[in-house]
Amino acid sequence: MSSTGYQLPAGYLPRAVAFWTGFHFKRNLRKRAFKLWAVAFVLTILGLRYGAGVSPEQLARLVVLGAVPLAALFFGAGSLREEIEDQTLTYAFTRPVGRIWTYVARVLANGLPVALLAVPAGLFIGFGIGEATALRYGFAALLGAVAYGSFFALVGQIVKWPAWFGLAWLIFWEGGVGTVPGFFGRLTLMSHVRGIAQLPVESSEAPWSGLWQAPSFIVAFLALAGVTAATLWIGAIRARKREFVVTR
Repeated sequence: MSSTGYQLPAGYLPRAVAFWTGFHFKRNLRKRAFKLWAVAFVLTILGLRYGAGVSPEQLARLVVLGAVPLAALFFGAGSLREEIEDQTLTYAFTRPVGRIWTYVARVLANGLPVALLAVPAGLFIGFGIGEATALRYGFAALLGAVAYGSFFALVGQIVKWPAWFGLAWLIFWEGGVGTVPGFFGRLTLMSHVRGIAQLPVESSEAPWSGLWQAPSFIVAFLALAGVTAATLWIGAIRARKREFVVTR
């Protein structure tokens, strides 16, 4: 049953979600920002790995723990703001598909470019150590892109300046609290991304690095999946109930 009150044809909803996801995903790929991010990823990885001789572990920290959250913030925080600025939100929300699914499609479309950048980067870096490490880095990059993307999409609805809030969150909460040993540090997404990638805290990151222990793979996976599902659901419910003002 659609939001307009009549019965939709069988299979219409998944096709509609796939259409909106693909539509916005292709738009993101054509944007100059995505091309700049892609060039930055490639040049940074190749330059540091083969030019500066940075180890794969250090490069994985920079990309999986640093670049992926930043890219997720850049693409995810504007999930609905871009629609408002482009004045396409009314068209999307008046289709015979609930706002919840339109929002989910929009968040997925903004998360796919980050995954497209992050997963190959993680795999490439990890192959310098071994296939198992490459799979860990690639999977950690994927889960990080999805979890951070859905979280910052929700932040984009709640906070007036999501970019500044997101940067402060990544620097002080994720980067600072994420290195704290024990339960408190595990309240951050970065701690669980570390657990998936098996990238322990180094002494250069925190003086208490020897006390830090990564969460198990199962705990880290469930935490990232849970945050993704919760923030996506809250954001979708908020998008359904919220009144959006589209100026002309």
